[in-house]
Amino acid sequence: MLPLWLYESLPAASLGGGLLLLHLGAHPLLLMGGALLFGCGALLWMMRSSYRRTDLVVYPNHWWFRPEWFYEAQPFLWLGLAAALGRLEQGTWPALLASGWALRCLWARHRHRHHADGLASQLKRSTLRRRHRLL
Repeated sequence: MLPLWLYESLPAASLGGGLLLLHLGAHPLLLMGGALLFGCGALLWMMRSSYRRTDLVVYPNHWWFRPEWFYEAQPFLWLGLAAALGRLEQGTWPALLASGWALRCLWARHRHRHHADGLASQLKRSTLRRRHRLL
């Protein structure tokens, strides 16, 4: 059995290792391995986040229709775009902007996704309070 600190750091380690391989790799197999490692890290992160989430999931009606998996994968898609742009000669500033936006998305999710006592306590809250949190 893995120690807790190692188990909890696996998604971030695979994301970082994948980004490192994507940035430094010159051989196509290294690039493919980096993309695979990055994708597995993103999938691990999303699966753990979905499993541990206990707050009420309410999506606003004024957004365009987006599948939940696309919404969850959005920061990792931005990070992948930043890795692809970082390989280009003129792509340094766009890569920094894309990675900054991805980190901002992850920070906002971390800030707004606090684990509560359970789903039952979330359902007892008033509708106005839930709507106010989304705006």
